[in-house]
This record gives sequence, C-alpha cells and structure tokens, in this order.
Amino acid sequence: MESNEIIDKEQLRLAFQQGAIAVINKKKALNTINVFPVADGDTGSNLASLMQGIIEETGQQFQSIKEVFDAVADAALVSARGNSGIIFAQYLNGFARQVEKEASFSVANFTTSAKAAVKDAYAAIENPVEGTMITVIRAWAEALDATETNFKAILSQGLEEAKVALTETPKQLKILQKNNVVDAGAKGFVLFLEGFTEMICRHGEAEMKTDSAFIEQQLKVEISQSSHELDNAPENRYCTEVLIEGQQLVQEEIKALLQDLGDSMVVAAGAKKARIHIHSNQPAEVMKRLRTKGRILQQKAEDMLLQFEVNTNQKYKIALVTDSIADLPASFVLNEQIHVLPMNLIVNEVNYLDKLTIQPNEFYEMTRIADGESSSSQPSLKAIENLFSYLETRYQEIIVVTVASALSGTYSSIKEGAKKFQQKGTKIAIVDSKQNSAAEGLLVMDAAEWIAKGESFETIVAKLETATTKTKILVSVNRLDAMIQSGRLPGVIGKIAQKIHLKPIVSLNEKGGGSVLGVAFSTKSNEKRLLKEVKKLQRKHSIKRYAIIHANDEKRAQRFAKQVETELGYPPHYLMEISTVVAMSAGEECIAIAVSMEDKKMEEI
Repeated sequence: MESNEIIDKEQLRLAFQQGAIAVINKKKALNTINVFPVADGDTGSNLASLMQGIIEETGQQFQSIKEVFDAVADAALVSARGNSGIIFAQYLNGFARQVEKEASFSVANFTTSAKAAVKDAYAAIENPVEGTMITVIRAWAEALDATETNFKAILSQGLEEAKVALTETPKQLKILQKNNVVDAGAKGFVLFLEGFTEMICRHGEAEMKTDSAFIEQQLKVEISQSSHELDNAPENRYCTEVLIEGQQLVQEEIKALLQDLGDSMVVAAGAKKARIHIHSNQPAEVMKRLRTKGRILQQKAEDMLLQFEVNTNQKYKIALVTDSIADLPASFVLNEQIHVLPMNLIVNEVNYLDKLTIQPNEFYEMTRIADGESSSSQPSLKAIENLFSYLETRYQEIIVVTVASALSGTYSSIKEGAKKFQQKGTKIAIVDSKQNSAAEGLLVMDAAEWIAKGESFETIVAKLETATTKTKILVSVNRLDAMIQSGRLPGVIGKIAQKIHLKPIVSLNEKGGGSVLGVAFSTKSNEKRLLKEVKKLQRKHSIKRYAIIHANDEKRAQRFAKQVETELGYPPHYLMEISTVVAMSAGEECIAIAVSMEDKKMEEI
C-alpha cells in the first residue's frame, strides 16, 4: 500500500479476519487472567464468540469499505458476549457509523473514525472503569496520527501505545494488581490489533488459517481452572444478556429503561440491533421491559451467585444437575449448589429460559394474548456441553436427574452432550427420573441428601434408579385448554370434555408416560378424588414426604395442602408454582401433589 493511497477493501476485510483469529488463538489464556468485573473465567470465550461472528460474516467479497465495516459491526452485535465483547461491539458500531458511503476510504478517514468511535464505546457503559478495554481503546485511537498518511506506520504506532496502556492496567485496578494480571478484555483488544496490524503490514503475503474446521476447533469451550475468587458475593445474581432488533434503538433510552434493575450495564446499539448486558436479580423483568423496544432475538442469564458459592465454598465432590422442570425451592437449589439446565419456552417466536427470563404469571398473560401457539424445547446441546465443561474442572463426578424421557428429549440430549466428556474419563451418570415437576424435584432432593451424607457415586445412582419407582405425582386439572392445545386430549374428544366441564386427574405411569387416574365434573369433586388417591397411597405405602404445586392458583393449592396435612399429620415439604413447561400441558389453575414412598417397590394403584 502506498503511503498516501486509499485503503483497500479486500485487505481491510482480511485484516479483520486475522485480528479475529489472533483473539481466538489466545482464548484460553484470556479466560485464565479474567478477574474483572467478575472472575468467571469466560472473557476469552466471550470475545471468541464475537470474533467467530466477524469471521463468518466477512467470508465474502464486498463492494465498498462501508459494506465491510457494516458487516463487521452487525456481526459483532449479534455475536457479542460479556462486558468486553459488548464494549468491543459498540466501538465497531461507532466506527461503522463514521464511515462514509463512498467506495474510497483514506487513511485520514480511518484515523478520524477511530477517534470519534471512542465516544460510542464509553457511552455503552453505565459506569466506565479505567484500566479495562475502554482505556486501551482510547489510548490506541489517540495514538493514531492524523497527519500521517502511511497506514502501516500509524497502525504500528497505535499498536505500541495500546501495548503500553495494557501494561498500565494493573496500576489502575487493584484487583488486577492483586492477581498480578493485566485486564483480560484489554488484552483481547491488543491481540486483535496485533493480528489486524500484521495483516496490513505484511500485505497479506502469509497464508491465513480461516477454514471452518480450524475455527470450530479454536472455539471449543474452555473454562479456566484458575482460582481467582471474588472478595464478595455479587449483589445482583444473574449475568443477563439480550440481543434485540427494532427501529430507532437509542442507547441512552435503553440504559434509562433498565438502570434500576441492576449494575454493570453495557449497551451496544447499531442501526437496527442492540446488545444489552446487565447484572440483575430480575432477568425476567429485563426481558419484559426490552420487549417494548423491539423483538428479542437472543437472551442469556447465568447464575453468578451459584458460581461464586461453588468457587469459594464448594460443598461436595459430586455435582448434582437437573433441568428446570424439576420443581424445587430456589433456596434449596442454591444452598445445595444444584446446577439447573433451563428448558426453552417459545412464545410469539421468542425463545425464553424457563424460570429465568420469564416468570409463570407473565407466561400465562402472554399466552392469553399471543397470536401464535407457545411451545417448549429441551436445553441445547451447546448449553449442555458448556455446563459439563464447567463442572468437570470443579467436581470429581457428575450426576444428572432429568425429566422423564417419555415426556421430553432432554434425557437423550444430555446423554449425547455427555459422551465426549465420558470418553475423556469424566464420571457422568444420567438418571431418567420417569417423573416431572415436583416428583422430579423430590428425586433431586433425595440425591442431594445422599451426596451430603457422603455416599458413593455408584450407590447414589443405584438408589436413584430405585427411587424413581417410589415417587409419584398426581395432577388435578381444572382447565382443559392446555391439554387440548398440547394434543394430550385430541380435538374432538377435547371439545366434548370441555363442553361437559370434565376435570381429570392425571399422573405418570412406570415408564414416565401420561395416564388418567380418574375424572370429575367440578373442581370440588376433583379435589375430593385427588385426596382419595393420596389416602390410597398412604394406606399401601408409607409417604415420607410430599410437595404441593400449582399453576397460578396458590389459594387452591393452600386449601388442598391443609386437607392433606390433616390426613397425613404433617405439612408439605414445600408449596410452590409449578414448572411453566409442565403447566403448558396441565393448564393454568391446576394443582398437584408429588409424594415419595418408603417401601421398596410401588404397587399398581
């Protein structure tokens, strides 16, 4: 490239790719030094996700520099994860907004755009902290000499200043100095600059590895095994991220909309998309408010408090995992350090995370007014593999209790996700509970108690297999709409049953499939029949504990709980809202009782 020539669009495209590859290559190292703002060892993986998006989006030819920048900016928003990823994405979007539509783009244009976009990066952060990526971005941009016309010269000078700024980050943040590391996000930005600058300076002569197999290999989940620990538990429990699409997405308006819901907020906004990151105790409320701004495309909510507890006070050598269909008190889940894979709920073509980014009462309201049908799906294979990658570095063995395989593909998905870890020697047992809701929850509770007592991996798995035959759930269905929609009551039969106000009691058979135990024609008689079934179980088997659950009808559940307490002589172990996924088929206003038996084998009832 001549000293005063226009920047070549193809060389710029390749420079973005090479910068992205440089970050991906060092993903594991970045995870290892990640201590700010949360020491969760994922900055490298988050930046790698963004870089993968850039590589994929720039794997084509473009007609102008503007098209290159727009493609990179949009890919960054879609693929960004974590604080650093979203700051980087906002900087790239700010850069793209500065680029003119003309086919030619000079070194001076590049320098001006780079400097102007710094404001966008700072604007993305609710409370900018120096000593992080934002500091190095500013240092790099300020070092670009507007009077210099040689692209290689200004990039080389900028890179050197960025490296100096990186070495200074421990002096600006005590937590970096304490751990003797530089900021992981800032290091990621410097790595990108190194790859980007090298590509421009070497004229693209050296061969680049950009094939999909290489990228896939580099993007395998890597979780740091470093013992960086937070000094205090996070005030806001969930690391929440959302990608939305809409018209006129104003950065400041989004920040104002969410500012009372948490901290560590970063908002990156492009022409029609925005990526939001916030630490919040109310991820469902975050989604609810953001729906007023546009269509939600992606979402995530990671439990930082559980991660903190495991990192600082891990209780057991065996990890206990279940899915969100298992109804258990949240306090018990946290106290026993149980890892929960959220099911996916699809409402109006938006995928929500069960019990995290959507709450039951909100789900019922949305489905009443939804134009389309709601549905559910099991956790993705990627989510399963990510969890196992995390767990295998912290536990000796892993036990998973899943919803009945006859009801969901979750059991099969988890078995598939566990294979490569088992092949490496990780001990993972996946137990089909043959139950759902609180019945599955009671089995998880059994497993947690056995783990706490120090029983062996093999003993616990064997006990769980037996316990599945000693656990049962009985559901009193009050409204048939959901059962008809889900196909559990075929169209014609469903309409007839609905017309005569049929109210069935449903359960699960020994294989985990649905079965009808009886029917009634009023809510009162339905509850009487349900209590009769409980009495029958008590006569034939000794009920050691039980739980009451409901779908948006707590008063009815409490009333029934008192009747059962009178009969059994002790209150329910817990009473709570039923899993939304189960409520999708059992219906709003249903109540249920789940019981655990003492005897060795359940008899037919």
